[in-house]
Amino acid sequence: MKYYLGIDGGGTRTVAAVSDENSNILCRAAGGSINFYSVGMDMARDNLSDVIKSIKNQLGDIVFTGAFIGCSALDWEADENTVKALCDGIIRSDKIRMNSDAYVALRASDCKAVAICGTGSMAIGETEDGEIIVKGGWGHILGDEGSAYQVAIEAIRHCCYLYDCGEMDEIVFEALDYFGISSVKGIIDVLYSPHTKKDYVAGFCARVSELAESGCGFANKLIKAEAENYANFTVKLLLEDMDDCSGLAVYGGMFKHCYGFYEAFCDALIDGDYPDLNIKMLESPPEEGALKLARAL
Repeated sequence: MKYYLGIDGGGTRTVAAVSDENSNILCRAAGGSINFYSVGMDMARDNLSDVIKSIKNQLGDIVFTGAFIGCSALDWEADENTVKALCDGIIRSDKIRMNSDAYVALRASDCKAVAICGTGSMAIGETEDGEIIVKGGWGHILGDEGSAYQVAIEAIRHCCYLYDCGEMDEIVFEALDYFGISSVKGIIDVLYSPHTKKDYVAGFCARVSELAESGCGFANKLIKAEAENYANFTVKLLLEDMDDCSGLAVYGGMFKHCYGFYEAFCDALIDGDYPDLNIKMLESPPEEGALKLARAL
């Protein structure tokens, strides 16, 4: 039997799937982020190793015929040195290739364009001529509109503003509780610490979402604004470069778990320049797109 490995490495979580040559899924495994820009190469390798160990526990010490990895640290195909830096000594495969997590999501979809928004954000599409177009994906320092990290940071900035005004409200109490601090001033030590990871900060977005669902006006406005920013400053730029794109698949935690985000995102596009755009959730998980690519190597 031939074994193929497909991996979706997002900003917070890595999901892997193994199939045979007939596309039958044999097992799945999950672990921490392999985004080596966010967590460092050593941690990325440790997390990848844990995922592969989980697969071996299920299937034995197998060798893959082909492996394809989607990684949120990338926005294009990885060179040989990057593949080796992450995978050497961990994945045994006749062939290994790496590209962005958005690319494997695109290959999991029957749409020509995919918008991914989770810990980070980007959008990808394929024109009728086969050209791959990428928008966004600049990372949490330069961009990532609409992402969980961006929502969390904007919420924290609001807490700082309220502190300077001498005010307290429900979002401040949530921040104090989530970050384990007694004063808003304590957030400085948390955010500027070299030990604080991006996914930990982004996790505060879940608290903002809960507040929005309970009726918090600021939280609702923030989520709506970030959904619109992502639609207008990332996804619309992609659609403008596409050849009459009629369908858009969306994927990621912001669409699946953040209260009001999906609706505000759709409204920004459909009520704006794309009234006929068919927007839907990604049909298959990205790791299955990676599997398709692995079987084609």
